[in-house]
Amino acid sequence: MFKRILLSTIILSLTSLLSFSELRGVWLTTNSGLDWPGKSYDESVQKQRMVEILDKLQKAHFNLVLFQVQANGDVAWNSKLQPAMSSITGNGSKRLSYDVCRFVIDECHKRGMKCHAWVVPYRVGSLKNASAYASNKVQHVIKKHPKWCIKYSGSYYIDPANPEAREYLVKLYKEMIDRYDFDGINLDYTRYPGAAFPDDKSYKKYARKKQSKADWRRENINRFVADLYKALKKERPDIVVGSAPIGTYKNVGGTKNSTAYESFQQDPVEWVRSGNHDMVIPQMYWDEKFGFSTHLSTWTTQCSNASLLIGLAPYKMIDGGWNVDVIRSQVEKARKAEGVAGVCFFRAEHVIGNNPRVKNLYRFLVDTPLLDNDDDADVDKAGEFVVEKFME
Repeated sequence: MFKRILLSTIILSLTSLLSFSELRGVWLTTNSGLDWPGKSYDESVQKQRMVEILDKLQKAHFNLVLFQVQANGDVAWNSKLQPAMSSITGNGSKRLSYDVCRFVIDECHKRGMKCHAWVVPYRVGSLKNASAYASNKVQHVIKKHPKWCIKYSGSYYIDPANPEAREYLVKLYKEMIDRYDFDGINLDYTRYPGAAFPDDKSYKKYARKKQSKADWRRENINRFVADLYKALKKERPDIVVGSAPIGTYKNVGGTKNSTAYESFQQDPVEWVRSGNHDMVIPQMYWDEKFGFSTHLSTWTTQCSNASLLIGLAPYKMIDGGWNVDVIRSQVEKARKAEGVAGVCFFRAEHVIGNNPRVKNLYRFLVDTPLLDNDDDADVDKAGEFVVEKFME
C-alpha cells in the first residue's frame, strides 16, 4: 500500500513538471545582486523587482527558473550552517528580514513556472568575502572549518575529498528541502577548479594505492553526488536532482576545448549512468567554431536517461561579440535534436535586459511559444526513468 501511495505521489509531482514537453529555463543570479536584487535591500523593492523579472520571463514562455540560493558559502535562507547572503541583506551580520525562498517559489508557481534551487557546493569565496560575515552568528565555513578549505587562484574551495565536508554539504541541502518545496536542485561548480588545485595532502591521505589523481578526483565528486541524491530522494522522492556541468564532456571531432571529464574531473555522464541524476544542463557556451553541434550530439547520446536541457550564453552577445542569430540558431538546433527537452539561458539580465541585442532575443522568445506535448516526448521518458528507478 505504501509503495502504491508513494508511486502515485511521484507520478503526480512529475506530471506537474513534465506537463510541458519543452522546457525553457533561466539562471536567476543573486551573486553580487547581478540579476536580483540589485543594490536595494528594502523588502518591498526587492519583491517588486522579482515580480517584474518573473512577469517578463512568463511573457517569453519561460517555465523553469533556476534561482541562485548559494553563491560563496552564503545562502538565501536563514540557515543554521551558512550565513544569509549579504547581497540580499546588505549587511553580512544580518539574517534575512523575510522569507526569500518562500516568496520566490510562490511567485514562480503562480505563473506556472517550476523553481529549482541553484547551489554552488564547493566554491566559498575569498577571505575578504568571508570577513564580511565576521559578526554573523552563523560563521562562514572558511572561518568555522578552515581545514576543509583550500585556496586556489585567489578563492577558497571546500575540499571534495574530505568526508566531513561532504556530510556537511548534504546536511545543508537537506535543511533547505525540508523547509522549501523547490521543484528541483541544480548543482553548479560541482567539480575541481583546475588541474593545479593543491590537494596533494588529501590525495596521499584518501586515494587508493596506484589510483591516479584524476580518477580519484572524479570519484570524490561522484561520491558526493550519489550521497546527495540518495539523501534528497529519501526526504522528497519527487525532487528533480540535476547539475550544470562544463559544456564539453570530452573532446571529439578535433575540438580542443576545456572539458568536464579531463580538465575539471567532472563526470555527469557517470552520474546519469549510475542513477544519481534526473536532469543535466551542460553549459554549452561556445559557437560552431568550438563544435557546438558535435558536442550537442555527445550529450544527447550520453544522457538519454535524464532530462537534458542545453545551457546557452546570451551574455556573449554583450561581451563576446556574438550576433543574436547565434543564440537563435542554437535554440533551433536544440529544439530539433532528439533527446533534448529544452534550453536554459545564462542569465536573466541577458534575456530581459535593455541591451539592443538582448531585446532582439527577447522578442524572438516572446514570438516562439513552447512546443506542445505531441512534438516532444523526451521529458516524459526522463520522468518515467525517475519513477522506475526509485521503485526498484
